[in-house]
Amino acid sequence: MNNKFPYYIPFHYRLFLKLRKAYRQTTVRLMERSARRNGPAGIVPDGEAFWPSGKENLLFNPENAINKAGFWFEQDLEKKQLQALAKQIEELKEKLKARKLYFANTAGTFLQGIADIDTERRKVWENVWTIYHSGVKPEHRVLDIGGASTIFSFYLASIGCSVSVVDNDWGNCGTIYNANYVAKQMDWDLKAYDRDAAQTLPFPDGHFGRVFSICTLEHLTSEARRSLMREVGRVLKPDGIAALTIDYCHDRQMLISDKGLRFAYKRKLEEDVIAPSGLDIFGNEDLKDISSEKNFLGALFLKKP
Repeated sequence: MNNKFPYYIPFHYRLFLKLRKAYRQTTVRLMERSARRNGPAGIVPDGEAFWPSGKENLLFNPENAINKAGFWFEQDLEKKQLQALAKQIEELKEKLKARKLYFANTAGTFLQGIADIDTERRKVWENVWTIYHSGVKPEHRVLDIGGASTIFSFYLASIGCSVSVVDNDWGNCGTIYNANYVAKQMDWDLKAYDRDAAQTLPFPDGHFGRVFSICTLEHLTSEARRSLMREVGRVLKPDGIAALTIDYCHDRQMLISDKGLRFAYKRKLEEDVIAPSGLDIFGNEDLKDISSEKNFLGALFLKKP
């Protein structure tokens, strides 16, 4: 299972994806040229970090916090309840492999062996941390933003959730087609929509009990991110929970997307994510960050009043 496309994706759909990839690459190049002329926009300077730097912040895992950095992911994954979830997800992977059905890797493609062990473990933390602390249950109607063909969305469907996935298959490898194909083969209540996250979500108000976005928000522009979060607040039911993870690399220069979403950059997080959603922070409000220049990943939970 090391192909760009799952073997069951038809030729005409593969051709469509290849043509769309060429179009997207051309569009991105033009945007990058424009950005170079105008300079990187919206990058939050380091001086706005509200957590102090220093090794003291790297030593202690805030055990009772659910809104926190992923720096302590190995310590968190030692907890029995999270280990049990991780085991169930691994068992699902093996079940899908046995039936020759595909799921996407951490890079959103079907190519195997391209992510290192550390990246894979961080993804395990993202998945089990959000599943466990969101309190998602089989009877919930769930929205997953950006997770077509991920083992995360497949797991939610496998436990009985009614799952809708909105994604645009940026890797152009068939994740939308594959998600719907696998759902049909496994008799899951899951439907994936090929749709840009900046568009209005095709669901009525208060439709979902849980909304998830795993490592997706940082790939959007600030404008698109705010628009999406307004939609998240709209489609979430009262008392519903949105569970988000955010990946951020301190020294990555982005010409198009406005990054700066580390919890340390509190203003950016509030302006782009929390305020537009109209949701309240669920769990600890003293967001637990570390001021590290390393690749950063954090989880944030929001609840609709």
